[in-house]
Amino acid sequence: MTTLHLSVGEPFTSPAWGSNVVVFSSLTGEAIAEEGVKEYLSKACRYAKHYKVYVVPERFFLMGYHSMCLISPEGKVLGAQKASYLNLAWRQGKRSAQLVPIRTEFGSIFLCVDVDIYHPEVSRLVEAMGTQIVICSQYIQVGDYNTGMVINGVWSAAQSCSMFVVGVSNQYNCVCAPRRMTENDDGFIVAPRVKMPVTAQIQAENLARMPLRGSLSRRFYTTHREDLRA
Repeated sequence: MTTLHLSVGEPFTSPAWGSNVVVFSSLTGEAIAEEGVKEYLSKACRYAKHYKVYVVPERFFLMGYHSMCLISPEGKVLGAQKASYLNLAWRQGKRSAQLVPIRTEFGSIFLCVDVDIYHPEVSRLVEAMGTQIVICSQYIQVGDYNTGMVINGVWSAAQSCSMFVVGVSNQYNCVCAPRRMTENDDGFIVAPRVKMPVTAQIQAENLARMPLRGSLSRRFYTTHREDLRA
């Protein structure tokens, strides 16, 4: 399995040297409006092909869904994910019932859209589906941010599901892992910060996986998902 060399940076800026996966993180945090999505994704595909990297662009709206996607170094969209839950700033959107991890040479990647990271059933279900790496992109309104959002979101998902979790937003960027895999035993490969680029190496095959309790099985979350979404 290939080592993931991560670079988190402002959209369309040159990636950090040696990167093979680039995640865009905008200081505004706003998702791309539907009318601009086609042009934006075309530009992102050209960027991926030019730098020969995988790219996770900013979030965007498409057909009423708040969405994310993964683009290959060949400039092709490999997969996309729609939000299951809605940020209060975008209550008018649609909610998706599908969770689709994407198989890559780095391991199985799940694109976590915005506030889905605060719903533990999402992380636990995709972990049961074999996900090893989660990339979460969020919008946090100015004045709402606090460190508890990191702990209750990306950090908690990494600890409870034994996954690597990359969190990007307009307020912070960080990389989380199970505590025993981090240098300071704090659950952070890169602690939350605004300054970019953020770089990290992720080797999914070395991930020490912790089995979930039987009551937290994939069947449990699949059967009761609508109740948990309420």
